[in-house]
Amino acid sequence: MRSPVYDLYQMKQDRLPKGARSAWLRTRPNEPPAIADDWVFVGKERHPSRWTVAEMNEKGTCYREIPIWLSSRRSMMAGSAAENGAQPPAA
Repeated sequence: MRSPVYDLYQMKQDRLPKGARSAWLRTRPNEPPAIADDWVFVGKERHPSRWTVAEMNEKGTCYREIPIWLSSRRSMMAGSAAENGAQPPAA
């Protein structure tokens, strides 16, 4: 069975809700968001997670916000590692 394919959009920076670093919306192919001016089409998602598929089956769309604290936590962890003389893992 083929995995589902969804259209993936990212919310424009000036339209983000307070406290969100980014917001992502998945829709069924060729079904753009109702307020298209708020979103930028990123591409097709060909291997969605099972949580995305479940939400799509339930609601018809999948909306996710990435909170600002996730980015600040990463920068704090990187700064803390630098202060302790630790090297980040090699990629």
